Amino acid sequence: MDPLTAGALIAAVNAAVSGAGGEAGRRALDGLSALARRVLRRGATDPGADPAGDPGADPAADPTADAEPVTIPYDDPERLRRLAELLVERARQDPELGRDLAAWLNRYGAPAEEHGTVHNSVSGDARITGPVIQGRDFHGPISFGPQ
Repeated sequence: MDPLTAGALIAAVNAAVSGAGGEAGRRALDGLSALARRVLRRGATDPGADPAGDPGADPAADPTADAEPVTIPYDDPERLRRLAELLVERARQDPELGRDLAAWLNRYGAPAEEHGTVHNSVSGDARITGPVIQGRDFHGPISFGPQ
């Protein structure tokens, strides 16, 4: 499981939106929305709310609106980052929320990998009839010699 960090939450949200998509992605976002609603209901300010403090500027900004879902701002990187930071901060203060958020991340987050890791493969029914180069960060010319 990824450590409980804002970056891990953001990566999981991005994976849910782009990779899982469909029903699985919707369930992932709904689950995180429920956790965010718990935090906001306790009196936290929605990180996506209008900076002027107008709670009417965003339907997710009303922490008392239990019936209203909290919209995860997956299409706004700055709001998503602030929401993720708020959730992680509150999870450190509230062990129950921390367990629930870690369980969500365990279920929907991708395993942590070393920064810059590249996985090259040729598999399945691939039929290679010439040279193949796999790697990362090539610099300079690449030559296979005379053909």
